[in-house]
Amino acid sequence: MAHYTETYYTLKSLLKAGNQVQHIPGSDAYFRQFEFISDTPGNVFPAIRTDIKALSNINSDDSLITENIRFTYPVIIPASGYGNRAIILLHGLNERSWIKYYPWAERLARELKRPVILFPISFHMNRSPAEWSNPRLMSPLLPSTRLRNRQNRSSTFANLALSLRLSQQPLRFFTSGRQSAMDLEKLIISIQSGNHPLFAKGTGIDFFAYSIGAFLAQIMMLAYGEELLNDTRLMMFCGGAPFNRMNGVSKLIMDEEAFSRLRFFYLRQFEKELSSTDNPLSPDVESPATKAFNAMIDSQRLREWRNHRFEKMQKRISTIALKNDEVIPPSGISEILSTKNLKILDFPFEYTHENPFPVMPASEEVDHWFEKVFAEASAFLK
Repeated sequence: MAHYTETYYTLKSLLKAGNQVQHIPGSDAYFRQFEFISDTPGNVFPAIRTDIKALSNINSDDSLITENIRFTYPVIIPASGYGNRAIILLHGLNERSWIKYYPWAERLARELKRPVILFPISFHMNRSPAEWSNPRLMSPLLPSTRLRNRQNRSSTFANLALSLRLSQQPLRFFTSGRQSAMDLEKLIISIQSGNHPLFAKGTGIDFFAYSIGAFLAQIMMLAYGEELLNDTRLMMFCGGAPFNRMNGVSKLIMDEEAFSRLRFFYLRQFEKELSSTDNPLSPDVESPATKAFNAMIDSQRLREWRNHRFEKMQKRISTIALKNDEVIPPSGISEILSTKNLKILDFPFEYTHENPFPVMPASEEVDHWFEKVFAEASAFLK
């Protein structure tokens, strides 16, 4: 079996060459793509007037972004056969490619002999227009948009679309998450009921969730952990903290202006929006997922309700955090999860939250720690 670094480089070169990858080199696992149609239209927010034509789809009504409604998601399937459980892998914020996660999913599928579903969060991966991640189109827009604010030292072509969209309408963080949660609920019901073409009726679901994907998975567990997900295990990696203990400023995530706007809205205004009768949230105020989302915004918000539910599910939730993670620090995770659920690692090489397993010429250490993390994740999910 190929090591992590070798698998990553091989897949990257194949995908860069435009190949339709059906099998993972060096593995017996293979890909299948499935179509999904979201029943939850994106919210209609007032569009910003702009003279920059290339910004039109960033600032348009979210319901007009067709990529977000009808899309495909990959499933990595072990050829050696699989039983009656599946894993849903959830990714990080502002990501546009699955390449980082294919070796992760292959490792889980191979070890656990279960299909791994790589499901895209709303307006991410292939659920967003390709232009949003195109450096040739996005880089020239920086001087006329984000770089006018000298505090935006983290503005890049990679985070421009998300930064603009969240600065314009911070409510998108909630409505995108709400759509993602409802899409996951639809997917899980189709799997458990036997209506998915790959899975038999009664198939169980577990999560492997990273970064903001862990935040979404925690919301799913808080909302549905005693019903729809009553035997689900959640393994988190570099995730698990409430929003108020996250730092989203990154050249790969969002710039300073966007994160400041987001923090102000959710820590000072969001609860007022929930109690208002003339806002887009009104139909959702009483939903379990909305309550769970609100409980995950601030460690002090709905504290007793949230912590009690997590304590009841304690044996079904685990997380691996990284000591030097500046985006989701371990200290933030420990505010809402028992230390029994938390393991803190510190790799002996330079890493970041966004790139925990950097590919490099001397790859033995990276390969070793990749195997250690995913061996522990697999042991917990067994």
